[in-house]
Amino acid sequence: MPPHLLAFLPRPEGGTSKIPREWAAASDWFVLFTLGTLLFLLGAFAAWAWLIWRRTTKPEPHVRLLMELEDASEREKHTTPRPDDAETAAPWEKSADWWKKAHD
Repeated sequence: MPPHLLAFLPRPEGGTSKIPREWAAASDWFVLFTLGTLLFLLGAFAAWAWLIWRRTTKPEPHVRLLMELEDASEREKHTTPRPDDAETAAPWEKSADWWKKAHD
């Protein structure tokens, strides 16, 4: 066996100090508690991300209706009324092709 690997082998006959079992049990519980907390937080974040994803892809019916109504109102805002409509045109406005009708 190479001499540099001998450093990793335990030497029970000397040089090591015994660790009381109470300390080892406390350190084991600390590690378990830390891992449990980490896994709980990862699960909580995963559940939160799934909830956000589900609400954006499959909204509830009343939320979907509100979204559709908002989209419809946005479309109505962006449509411009035609100036040649009789109800929207002022009496002094002419249609866009008035000059064509004058020469016919």
